[in-house]
Amino acid sequence: MKFEAVTLDMAITEFPSEDELAAARRPDLMRLIDTGVAGVAQLLKKLPERVRTRLAKSTGIKDFAVADCQDLREAVRTLRLWLNNPSAYIPPQRPRIERPTGMGQLPVPRSLKPASASMACGLCADPVKAGDLIGRTRSPKNPKLHKEMGWLCQHCLYERREKPRRRDVLLRIFHHLFASSAVDLNGYECAVLRAWILENPELTATAAWQRDPLHATLTRLQTSQEEAKAATWIAFPTALTVLALLRERSASSSPSVTTDTELLDVILQHLDDWEKNPQRVSTARYGRGPAFRAQVLAVTPSPSVLSERGGPFDLHHAPPPKDEESEDEEGQGEA
Repeated sequence: MKFEAVTLDMAITEFPSEDELAAARRPDLMRLIDTGVAGVAQLLKKLPERVRTRLAKSTGIKDFAVADCQDLREAVRTLRLWLNNPSAYIPPQRPRIERPTGMGQLPVPRSLKPASASMACGLCADPVKAGDLIGRTRSPKNPKLHKEMGWLCQHCLYERREKPRRRDVLLRIFHHLFASSAVDLNGYECAVLRAWILENPELTATAAWQRDPLHATLTRLQTSQEEAKAATWIAFPTALTVLALLRERSASSSPSVTTDTELLDVILQHLDDWEKNPQRVSTARYGRGPAFRAQVLAVTPSPSVLSERGGPFDLHHAPPPKDEESEDEEGQGEA
C-alpha cells in the first residue's frame, strides 16, 4: 500500500481513509507519521522534535520504534486532526474516571485520550465518535496466549463487567473458548446470562437442552448472582450448549435481527469453522489450540467483526486483593 506525501495544502484529502488506515502496515504508518510531524511543525512553527514528543504523550506511545500498529494508527489520526484543526494541538490531559469497584472492576488502562476521529471499538465494535474517550489496556500477562486489544470505548474500558450487556457476555464466552478456557463470569454477568436463557418459555424443549440439560448451570448462575460471586466457571462443553440454546431461542422468538443475534451467529460460525476447518489450516503447524483458531479466523472467506479483531483477548478475571495494587500518581498501576 502506498500513500502520497502529505503537504499542508492537501492534508485533508491525502491522508488515508479509515479503511485504508486499518489495512496499513508499519512502514506506511511510520512514513505517514514522519510526514505528518513535519507538516504540523511547519504549520505551527514548532520544532519537529517538540511535535513528536507531544504526539507521543497524546497517544501514550513511549517508543515509536516498538509501538504496535494500533497505536501508530491513532498517531496518524491525531496528526490529521492537528493539521486540519491547529487549535487541537494542546497539551494532553489524562481524564479522571471513577472506576467500578469489587467484582465489576477492570484494570486501569495504560493510556486514555479523546478519539481523534470516528472509529469502532476494538472489542465490542460499537461506533466511537471523534472526541469520545478511548483507551488501550495493559499488555497481557501471557503474550503467547493473549493478544493486545486495540483502542477500546469507555464502556469496554470501565463498565463491561459492572454493567454487562448481552454482547459483553457473548464476547467473554467467545474469547474464553478461543483461548481453550472454561468461561469465567462474575455475578453481574451471570445475572444477564441467566435472564437471557430463561426468556425462552419452551426452554426445556429445545434441541440444545435435550442434548445437555442446564438445570445445574442455571442454579449456579442464580447462586452467583445472589451471592455476588466474583468468579463462576462454566465448562467449555456447557458454554457451547448455552450458545446453541440462545440461538434456538433467538430464531424462534423474533424474526427481527438484532445486534446480539448477529454476534451470536458470527460466534457460532467461527466455532463451526474451528471444528470443521474448511480452509484446511495445517494442524501439524498450528496444533488445535488458540494458534490454530487464530489462523482459521485470519483466512476465513467471510470476515466478521471478530475475525477482523483477532484474539484471543484477556478480558480479565476477578480483581486481585487491594494490597497487590500499586497505582502511580496518574492511576496507571498494576491491577
